[in-house]
Amino acid sequence: MQRTDLNLLIVLDMLLEECSVSKTAQKLNVTPPAISKSLNKIRDTFHDSILVRSGSQLMLTPLAMQLKPQIRNIIHNIQSVLNQHVSFRVGDQSLLFTIASTDLIMSILSFNFMKKMHEDEPNILIEFKYDNMPEDFLRKENVDLYIGEPRTLSPEIKIRTVYREKCLIIANKKHKIINQSKKIKNIINYYFITSKGKLNADVDDIFLAHGYHRKVIGISPSYLATIETVIQTNSLAVVPIFFLNTLTRLSIEIAAFEPDILLPQVCLVQAWHPRNDNSPAHKWLRDYTRNFFSFEKLKVD
Repeated sequence: MQRTDLNLLIVLDMLLEECSVSKTAQKLNVTPPAISKSLNKIRDTFHDSILVRSGSQLMLTPLAMQLKPQIRNIIHNIQSVLNQHVSFRVGDQSLLFTIASTDLIMSILSFNFMKKMHEDEPNILIEFKYDNMPEDFLRKENVDLYIGEPRTLSPEIKIRTVYREKCLIIANKKHKIINQSKKIKNIINYYFITSKGKLNADVDDIFLAHGYHRKVIGISPSYLATIETVIQTNSLAVVPIFFLNTLTRLSIEIAAFEPDILLPQVCLVQAWHPRNDNSPAHKWLRDYTRNFFSFEKLKVD
């Protein structure tokens, strides 16, 4: 049916099933003249009458009888393609997803998340990539999902918040501040190391709003690098509370405390390219990771 309206396949399938113009019109919710017009086009296409009158009934021609199972199979295949999201089951297939994130989130995901996913869906494989890529990486790179703090991304990227958490201040357990007042007027006397990103600016804004200016000695490239710097330089750092999960797992000698001012919250987001919007597998990935965070799996026990 070269260069033919594929809607005619639907009409043809129904005509071959009903052997009636009026019943076909009723089933397809159109008028009988419209079906008659389509039947004429079908006849021209196949150079065959398709349906011939026998008394008060229409009968299939030999060619129509030959076409009937083929057309039915074509319609079935089209419906399967269009409705595959209905029957999608993640456990029915092996899937590989690529997630880009920060070192801290990867540390959390690779432990708690991967353990849970392996128990729930053993056929799923996750590949992690660092998020130190240009802002259009979700557009160009082979990355299914970004999970992390808000960052600059291509304008068409879809974003949704999956988790919010407050921050604490961390210090080496031998730091003088551990046995001193945790009021901001005392904390401000010590040096800070900070990780790059929006949190750094948010903390500065809060300190300035209270009339204080942090003494920042450096900006580390990542949260895990911040740990080493806090230990080695005897400086302080502001980190999300779920950061403590990583510290506990690594048995690192670091203490955490809250000052007498309210520190900013850290927001974690999912981000993906809209080409994956309607992918059943991708939607499963987005929902599964969102649920992992929303059930507060990151919080310290």
